[in-house]
Amino acid sequence: MNKGRNTNWLLVGGAFLAGLLLGWIVLGWWLFPVEWTNATPRDLRPADQQMFLRTVAEAFQANPNPATAVQRLQTLGDRSAVQALLEQAVQDATAAGDLAGVNQLNALAVGVGLSAPAVAAEPTPAEPGGETGGFGVGNLLRLLLGLAVLLLGLALAAWLITRRRAARGEVAEEEETYEVAEPAAPPAYPEREVVLPAAAAARGAAAAPSSRGPLAQQFVATFVPGDETYDETFSIETPDAGYLGECGVSIGEMLNGDPNRVTALEVWLFDKSDIRTVTKVLMSDYAFGNPGLREKLASRGDAVLVQPNAGFVLDAQTLRLEGKIKSLEYLEGEGPPRSAFRRVTVEMRVMRQPAA
Repeated sequence: MNKGRNTNWLLVGGAFLAGLLLGWIVLGWWLFPVEWTNATPRDLRPADQQMFLRTVAEAFQANPNPATAVQRLQTLGDRSAVQALLEQAVQDATAAGDLAGVNQLNALAVGVGLSAPAVAAEPTPAEPGGETGGFGVGNLLRLLLGLAVLLLGLALAAWLITRRRAARGEVAEEEETYEVAEPAAPPAYPEREVVLPAAAAARGAAAAPSSRGPLAQQFVATFVPGDETYDETFSIETPDAGYLGECGVSIGEMLNGDPNRVTALEVWLFDKSDIRTVTKVLMSDYAFGNPGLREKLASRGDAVLVQPNAGFVLDAQTLRLEGKIKSLEYLEGEGPPRSAFRRVTVEMRVMRQPAA
């Protein structure tokens, strides 16, 4: 009777382990693994994120356009995440002796208003497990297979011992407990503080916009249909502070992809001191009153109904843009009424943010 009960328990345990190996490892990891599609750079591994950051730095060196660089960096996360990734990339490039890469990354940081990092001269301590390439999927599979083989071996040994004792007529039952120690958690990596040298701090201070002197620049953008790449850009500069940012007007939405039937425009403000670009969406009567279209455009910025003399404001970290619709004409004919612009004139006045 005891022998039959022990055999049943062993069969249940063996079936459980066989199902675990078949369902988890064979089906879950080999035949039907999880596949990721349409991932953004922020979802990549840190090493791949650094490769993307180096590509942005190389593109910025070839074409130093801060607005474009900021839009690309935004796909990596918020300002703190990009700053941390930039500092790690500079450390790795310095350790590898890649001075050209360090210069490209520092130029990118200064160009988009981030702190230009620097790495101390002492050698970077080796990370635990560096020789084996980290605890990856292959090591995890090997660990699981090893534990499964160990458990099967222990179960087989227990079954053989039980059979031998039953053959000798032993009635007493001995319960054996097998404990498998779990692998210890890897030690936490200590946080290292990156000290910014005085030279880099002085360069960052020189690149920061000066708060002295008035700033009130006015720009006028006029949209007429026909050009699907329409994008008027204006540079915001002062004699004392130099380059502060950019603003402009571009196409926001076309009806049925027709560049002759534009129903929404985007007014944007880029502040060099702010990693994000602030945007307002100027909508026609048709777009503003269409719930589906308005919801589609809501992710790009706040909606503004285009009408003569209508005003709007864009606030960045150190700059403010006050806009005004100077003139408006709609196309007549095909399509819903008051849905496509014939001519829109936007006046933009840029000034510094008032002191807090």
